[in-house]
Amino acid sequence: MKKIIFSIIAILLAIFFTEHFHSFTVGFSLAIIAVGISYFIAYQAIRQPQYVMSYLVLAVFTKLAITISGVIWVFSNNVIHSPITFLVAYTVFSALITYLASRYRAYRRDRSDSQQKEILHTGLYEQV
Repeated sequence: MKKIIFSIIAILLAIFFTEHFHSFTVGFSLAIIAVGISYFIAYQAIRQPQYVMSYLVLAVFTKLAITISGVIWVFSNNVIHSPITFLVAYTVFSALITYLASRYRAYRRDRSDSQQKEILHTGLYEQV
């Protein structure tokens, strides 16, 4: 149900803001870049659990740096015409990308757990 709601909101926003298409696409792309890179950094903590806090702080500062530098660049070059459209697109798509990344991570974790159970039930390894 959440996927349908997010999809409807994204489509409606695209329809409502067709007049300010540049502002909408810049907000959308900046959200994808900032959230995507910060999640990539944050998920590296899974491989090295002793540095979890360092990775999470680095991810937050990276997202802020990308967002601030993107906003400064956009406004200094007069790329967008509607700051409200940019703000709404950035906010909605930031939430959407965050939701999709967390759902993807949960899906991968569930799939890994099910594969682990299959290996344990085949008798290749003793159950601890």
